[in-house]
Amino acid sequence: MSLECSPAVGDDQIVKENCKALDLDEFDIKNGIINKPTPKNVPLSGQYKKSFAYYTFRERLPNTLNTIWQTLLKTKQQNELPNSQEELDGVMEKIKLLKQQMENNQQLELFKGKETDQKVWNSFIENLPQDQCTFYQACWLYAECYMYRKLASYFEASQSLKNYDFFAQQKFHALKLASEVMEQVAENTKNSENNVKTFSRLLKLNLWGNRCDLSITSGQEIRPIGNLLDIIDTLNDNVLIDHSEKIWNCLQNCSKQKDSKVIVDFICDNAGFELFTDLLLAQYLIDNGMADIVRFNIKSIPWYVSDTTEQDVQGTLEYLKEFKSMELNRLGNVWSQFFEDGRFVLAKREDFWTSPYEFYRMADINPALYKTLEQSSLLIFKGDLNYRKLLGDFNWDFCEKFETCLRGFRPTQLCTLRTVKGDLICDLKPGQAEELSKQNKDWMFTGEYGLIQWIGKEDKQ
Repeated sequence: MSLECSPAVGDDQIVKENCKALDLDEFDIKNGIINKPTPKNVPLSGQYKKSFAYYTFRERLPNTLNTIWQTLLKTKQQNELPNSQEELDGVMEKIKLLKQQMENNQQLELFKGKETDQKVWNSFIENLPQDQCTFYQACWLYAECYMYRKLASYFEASQSLKNYDFFAQQKFHALKLASEVMEQVAENTKNSENNVKTFSRLLKLNLWGNRCDLSITSGQEIRPIGNLLDIIDTLNDNVLIDHSEKIWNCLQNCSKQKDSKVIVDFICDNAGFELFTDLLLAQYLIDNGMADIVRFNIKSIPWYVSDTTEQDVQGTLEYLKEFKSMELNRLGNVWSQFFEDGRFVLAKREDFWTSPYEFYRMADINPALYKTLEQSSLLIFKGDLNYRKLLGDFNWDFCEKFETCLRGFRPTQLCTLRTVKGDLICDLKPGQAEELSKQNKDWMFTGEYGLIQWIGKEDKQ
């Protein structure tokens, strides 16, 4: 008989003894946590103790909320928002309550404030099965997105804090920490050649820039170190899937079609150093005729600690233009001009990017956005969360085809640049995951491995 430690099974005392033997604490017993890895072909969730989702809800997200609370307390004590003290107190109380709700595995609540996407979120929550509507029972993706959306709603409901980015200080601090490396990268890439080798190197620079993810560290600082361009050349074996050349060929073919402008979309992830590498790669595409327009799809609200908002784009450009380094100063001015003349474009606000929905549902939930993406020659999905939304936080077999996992999401050609920070992946070779596990059982959580996956609009792999 296999024991999954549900309190409803057998005598309560026997269950507790069995659960203790299986390394389950009182919280686990109360909430029916199963001390196993997530089975194949089921949604990822906190129900399984040997999963990154469980660790996320027990450790990472409570720590994130605590970091935010401490930051707001410091802001209050230093009187940085003198006209918002009372509302700040109210927001801090709500954050404390949200943390308690998570720690007690309570139900996801409906939104009742001033959210522009309230109907979408409430419809989503109301349609969740009753037994899948708490933090640990819901799909990991749904519950984690819910937490960040709730956070933003507390500020939106206020008068004086509605436009306040409560992650801004952490993001700007991370940008400053990366200044030396950005200066070095800028100097070493200013005369980049137009060939597949150089393109592949810039693509990998953009991939590894995703390591600087504040949500993984609950908001604690991450500093890029070393000569990144030299380091990148040593990490080729860490790129488990490398479709760089396919992406190059895709862009070369698109640039030869003169009947319309070539648009490339970045579905952005982190601000700071990663955004800097996004802009660097985007300039390379423009300068070498692989794109006429690069469109940046960013978040409409503060999201996952370090995700890029319009404020972050503008702040980064201003920071670079005022920086003492001549090369960073030059890039800041060049990129600002690109935005002014329409070669770089900020996509219009889309709440879908901060919804709980997987991308395969986009055509039904937001058909206008899907049609906009169909106009693009290539979609570049950045980072771990976008990868999770492409695959749907579903525990696919590691060798399952990328095409299958997309479940029909094919508006145009697309690729994903992702450092691996969660326990889902697809398109690996048979035995590849097992070999990696022998080397390090936690290989899926460290960010040491990356993916550059591509699929064409009609590609059948």
